[in-house]
Amino acid sequence: MQSITEKRPATPHHDEAYLDLKQFVSYLRGETDESRNTESINVPMNVEQYITEKIKSMAPVKSIARITSTTAEKLDVVIDRSDFNQSGWITDNKISSDYQTNIKKISIELHELYARPRVTQRFIDDRSIRIEDFIKEKIVSQMASAENKAFLFGDGISQPHGILKYGLSYTEESYKKNDKTIEAVKTGANGQIPKMEHLVSVMEKLPSEYLHNAVWLMSRNAASTIRFIRDHDNKRFIWNDSLTTGIPATLLGYPVVISDDMPKLLTERPTTPVLFGNLYEAYQIAERPHITLLKDPYNSKPFVEFYATKRIGGDIINFDAIKVLRCEQ
Repeated sequence: MQSITEKRPATPHHDEAYLDLKQFVSYLRGETDESRNTESINVPMNVEQYITEKIKSMAPVKSIARITSTTAEKLDVVIDRSDFNQSGWITDNKISSDYQTNIKKISIELHELYARPRVTQRFIDDRSIRIEDFIKEKIVSQMASAENKAFLFGDGISQPHGILKYGLSYTEESYKKNDKTIEAVKTGANGQIPKMEHLVSVMEKLPSEYLHNAVWLMSRNAASTIRFIRDHDNKRFIWNDSLTTGIPATLLGYPVVISDDMPKLLTERPTTPVLFGNLYEAYQIAERPHITLLKDPYNSKPFVEFYATKRIGGDIINFDAIKVLRCEQ
């Protein structure tokens, strides 16, 4: 019988991961041929998975959107709005076939995102420092910030197409005419959310099939303002703070996600600081599951630069599942 203190032999999978990490550290420290020339390397799978999951937890939009991995240059998404998916009743043993077909394809291009952590040669040579941890944390922080901004404001040309780069429709008629706009509610004042009714109106515009998993996404100063709004009937605050770590606060019964990249409330001009919807149904992110790294000791002296790249894209695939609050006169 094997002693419980006896070390079990590592599995081949663990051996491979260990060797990959060991080679990665050697590359970072300049102990391999690749790190002495202009060749890039693929980040080891376990490091890559850590970076991917950590970015997801730090980028608010990515944490609630739909994510698909692809090895292609773009992701094609088929959107089927045909009404034959609706239920019905069979009459005389026949199924009605008079439906309208409404199928379209959306192509989401992948764009190259980079991060450029820099260190000194003395830092690299210090064996007491886990350089691999420092580099991966820098990649995470730089890429997470860039991704979240792009998912909100990206131009769709060299970056993902940002949610708030699309136009807004303030009437149902205008929204139906423009199939690539987001339905919005105006507060009637720049920099202000004066009434609970404005938030309720945003909620009411979201179709009921998207209320499951719906969340509020807002800027920090918008959240500070909304915290003090009370229900007119019972005078209670409509904002409920969570008492449990990891559980978000709720607004009118739905979770709140705070993003510092969302527009702030500004009295000098109109902004869109609050979004409500089911981002999993509304926004599609596509990314290639590989991160490459190039060590450059020459172009940023006295620093050594590590140039990390990945490919990622994003776009709205369902405008019905997003509504916004516009603070405008």
